[in-house]
Amino acid sequence: MKLAVLGGSFNPVHTGHLMLADEVLHRLDYDKILFIPVNLPPHKELALGATGMDRLEMLRLAVEDNPYFIVDSCEIDRGGISYSYDTVLDLERRYQSVLDGKIGLIIGDDLVAGFSTWRNPEQLAARADIIVARRMMSPEVVSEEFPYPHQELKNVLFPVSSSYIRSAVGSGNKNAWRYLVPWSVYQYIIKHNLYEHRAD
Repeated sequence: MKLAVLGGSFNPVHTGHLMLADEVLHRLDYDKILFIPVNLPPHKELALGATGMDRLEMLRLAVEDNPYFIVDSCEIDRGGISYSYDTVLDLERRYQSVLDGKIGLIIGDDLVAGFSTWRNPEQLAARADIIVARRMMSPEVVSEEFPYPHQELKNVLFPVSSSYIRSAVGSGNKNAWRYLVPWSVYQYIIKHNLYEHRAD
């Protein structure tokens, strides 16, 4: 089984995340995409407004009708700062009996410049197949700028971000973000009063 990982804060998960995962699945012939929400990101502060359990539940709701998408809670379960290298090692161990080839690691082109500061970047690049995806308003990646083995995904750009959704929720304008998240996620945010009065 070919597995690819899409990690992030998913705070909240939105349509852009799902579109990207679907493109990787079908264009690069993966069997499953694992969505792994970070516990504590190493290079930025996690925005407030939702707990780790909230982010996990929104992900589960978002992918429940897609048998090719799987939510994995390993980074939240592990606690502390989340490192992609540790996650890849964990997944290799747990999926070793069914894994076909290296695990695909999906990163945005906005992370390329800082990749060398990640934990064990050379070992991570050797163990995983790095997939560089385009992000909103980001320039296309030039291969020479990223010295690690990788493939570039010329994915469709979808102008949405979790920070915009949090800001829109905090403003009280439901119409501004209603169709940027799955219906089940929209209902969950409203029911649990997530991101209210926040503009981060």
